[in-house]
Amino acid sequence: MRHRLRSMIWKQWKRGKVRFRNLRQRHIGHDLAAQTAGSPHGPWRLANSPALSLAFPITYFDALGLPRLVNVAPAQPN
Repeated sequence: MRHRLRSMIWKQWKRGKVRFRNLRQRHIGHDLAAQTAGSPHGPWRLANSPALSLAFPITYFDALGLPRLVNVAPAQPN
């Protein structure tokens, strides 16, 4: 689900300049942001790129209230 959301965010940032600027605002390094913003690959492939995974980590989606599909709970003693 997060993969799809990252892909949709990337599609909303339509141009390379906007993508670069927004990645830099999300504290992604200059070189990684430039490499990702100028990539010829599509949004689905880039959704799992290091830049987008760092810009939108799991905690970002947790803060939005997005439920996790895998429930992480401590093991119950028998």
